[in-house]
Amino acid sequence: MINLTINDRLVTVESGFTVLEAARQNEIYIPTLCYHPDLTPHGGCRLCNVQVKGARTPLAACTLPVSEGLVVVTDNEEIHAARKSILELLFSNYYQAKPARADDELLKLADEFHIDYKKFQRSEPHFEPDSDPNPVIRVDLNQCILCTRCIRACAEIQGRFVWGLVERGIATHLSAGDGVPLLEARCESCGACAVYCPTGALQDRFADNDLIVDKKVMTTCAYCGVGCNFDLNIHNDEVVRVTSNPDAKVNGLHLCVKGRYGFDYIHHSDRLLKPMVRQYLLADSEKPAKVSSSPWVEIDWDTVYSLIATKMVAIKQGFGSDAIGLLSSAKCTNEENYLMNKFARQVIGTHNIDHCARLCHSSTVAGLATAFGSGAMSNTMQDIYDHARAIFIIGSNITEQHPVFGAKIRQAVLQRKTKLIVADPRRIDITEFATIHLQHRPGTDIPLLNGLMHILIKNGQQNTQFIEDRCLNYDEFAEVVETYTPEIVSQITGVTVELLYQAAEVMAENHPMAVFWAMGITQHTTGVLNVFTLANLQMLLGNMGIPGGGVNPLRGQNNVQGACDQGALPDVFPGYQKVIDPAARSKFEQAWHLGPIEVASEPTMKQMPGLTVTEMISKAGEGVLKALYIMAEDPLMTEPDLNHAKACLQKCEFVILQEIFPTETSEIADIMLPGVTFAEKDGTFTNTERRVQRVRQAISTRGESKPDWVILQEVARAIIELEKRTYIGEFSTWDYHHPAQIMDEIAALTPSYRGVSFARLDAGEQLHWPVKDKYHDGTPILHVKSFSNGKGIFHPTEHIPARELPDHEYPFMLTTGRVLYHWHGGEMTRRTNALLELYPQALIEISPEDSALYGIENDRMIKVASRRGEVTAKAIISERVSQGLIFANFHFPQEQNANLLTISALDPVAKIPEYKICAVKLAVVG
Repeated sequence: MINLTINDRLVTVESGFTVLEAARQNEIYIPTLCYHPDLTPHGGCRLCNVQVKGARTPLAACTLPVSEGLVVVTDNEEIHAARKSILELLFSNYYQAKPARADDELLKLADEFHIDYKKFQRSEPHFEPDSDPNPVIRVDLNQCILCTRCIRACAEIQGRFVWGLVERGIATHLSAGDGVPLLEARCESCGACAVYCPTGALQDRFADNDLIVDKKVMTTCAYCGVGCNFDLNIHNDEVVRVTSNPDAKVNGLHLCVKGRYGFDYIHHSDRLLKPMVRQYLLADSEKPAKVSSSPWVEIDWDTVYSLIATKMVAIKQGFGSDAIGLLSSAKCTNEENYLMNKFARQVIGTHNIDHCARLCHSSTVAGLATAFGSGAMSNTMQDIYDHARAIFIIGSNITEQHPVFGAKIRQAVLQRKTKLIVADPRRIDITEFATIHLQHRPGTDIPLLNGLMHILIKNGQQNTQFIEDRCLNYDEFAEVVETYTPEIVSQITGVTVELLYQAAEVMAENHPMAVFWAMGITQHTTGVLNVFTLANLQMLLGNMGIPGGGVNPLRGQNNVQGACDQGALPDVFPGYQKVIDPAARSKFEQAWHLGPIEVASEPTMKQMPGLTVTEMISKAGEGVLKALYIMAEDPLMTEPDLNHAKACLQKCEFVILQEIFPTETSEIADIMLPGVTFAEKDGTFTNTERRVQRVRQAISTRGESKPDWVILQEVARAIIELEKRTYIGEFSTWDYHHPAQIMDEIAALTPSYRGVSFARLDAGEQLHWPVKDKYHDGTPILHVKSFSNGKGIFHPTEHIPARELPDHEYPFMLTTGRVLYHWHGGEMTRRTNALLELYPQALIEISPEDSALYGIENDRMIKVASRRGEVTAKAIISERVSQGLIFANFHFPQEQNANLLTISALDPVAKIPEYKICAVKLAVVG
């Protein structure tokens, strides 16, 4: 500890503090402009100058380190006068054309020092007041004071290096790149520069400085699984802006372009505001062959509940409860997913419940649960940033799919010198920061990983002690890996032997190493085997159960982790309690039981798992599945082989769609129930780190829409009443008045959530499950002393080629994924003006070699066809893909959706489709 004197007051602070930090810790005020606690000190504005005993001139407090016995004066008449002069000089090159924003730090200081800035500012602007066409960030260099906070924020928070200073002397000014527009300078429109700007030279275009914000409500983002927190700014019961909150534990002030600017879908004119049914239902007539030929009719809630109950009960009585399927949603809260699981198993009487995890990380859950006993991310992002000496990313375009985590990894490389290995068939953006990029062929993940482990074992670099103490089945695993020599692996993967050895050396010499993956690993017919192989790698190196290590699958949607946790899967109850386990079935039967009292003792739960979403769709096509209740999912955007999926679902007798918009799936729906957005309801999301976080209602519901938990409760009541059933279990009733009550029920029945409550979350506690009781602090790192299933199990894995590879007729390989500016099926992002302006239509990436071969130029319309369908979209020539590889996304509907091309071949264990590989051909349109 260091002792120093500030303003005749003795203070004690930690070694390494600056004088400014020491003063702030002791509530001693020193004004600043260029300083921000998140950024490297700059010492440029000199407003924080202080007098130091023994120094000839004043020194900047933000860069002056404390030392034993230092004597500092932070304010007196001389210092005050100097600061006032500095401010007056700053205003001499400043011009304000628009009203100041409320958080303008420069103008607040002008008030503090009683400066009439208009007397000192320039008489006219010397730059264009709105000098950049970026649709989300407004640039007015007339208000720039050259504090460089934007430059440091872009470099040290986002890692993009867009901003810099150009010219010299009085002509010095801020510039993006070499004077090009922001987007041409590779700006990702995250808004970090605007957040850290103290003057309004950079600010959100959404920031109406004349608008009075009625309130701010801190909530959790409804996009990816990172789980960022931010404030919804409310005016007249509408969301008018998103602002960062420094108390956000996952992200601080940082957000991505979607989180910060992708909110206006909340008030889009497409919102469903009333229940709607097809006219044929009200006329009590036959369902038409093509249901979309029957017009939509608005209806009241009581009538629609009655229609649903009557139809569902009739199907149950006529065909059995397993003739009904339910799709829950990773977009909805934990509480809503829990109720959908309860509705399926208690009210309907089926395990036919699934959600989009089937299409993204079901292979992760199956693989990790088998290897370790838990199918979730084992460490936290902050832990990895702080402790990992190496990071291995495979099958994840992390800077576009999980941008805040991607930026954090950039900073780990830049600031902590963490070694980064990226394995990806595309040259994605994060490869710019990689020590090594392993650009292997799609579908060759197992030989690549086995080859790396072959080298590690051959060199004696495995963690023998960890393997002996904590693992099983090593010898059988090692026997298989021995056959994957670098030469053989190089032939299969296309990665040179030299690069294989270099990557293995980085892995061996930099312990701990964290592994990240996403759907580039999971969406294969070998998805579970891929995950086994990654588990093998981390056990081999002893990277499990320690800070900075672990297996870290990145969940794609805001609450896909929570939806899995809450039993929205056909084979498990909440907390992954297996439906085949008699004890688990008995537990939930006793808790939920409904039925005539005289048969209450009879078992009500089916003994075998239900259908997955892919199986439900096929069974609908076969006429076996008669009804499908879909909550906030859009299978006609996200299923593989969409033409086949649509043909199947058109044959389904009764389809209920509970949504915020009419989606592609509404074309085959019989009833639409209007749900609400995350801004209109309370609840919790669980992010990819297993962190349970609050979602808070900020505005009233729109029209007659209702939160999904309310709709589910009222549908359940209608069916129960029609069937004349009786509540007899401890948690059998459907009488919730707030989601907090649902969470209490979850905690009572779900061991990993036992200590979670709204009270603890609202008090600011950070709870990563498992939370064993109400006093437990949660578990940021899994598998610390032992694995969840005791010992980790090595699984030998062999290379199995993808189900459909290129041939003479279809010579190209297609792989699919997301882009930065859109999310999932695009239902929300395509209804957000700024995001649509940034990325208005689907683009198909092709290599320069293939574009030359086919005579294709940028923005030329091309047609890509598979054996299942075809897509027409603009081509973008990109070195991100190698020759013979084509990349497309599924954010846009109809003829632009890559899922018209993808194959429905499934992983045999997880039943996840092979989205990442299929054979296609291409042609120039016109």
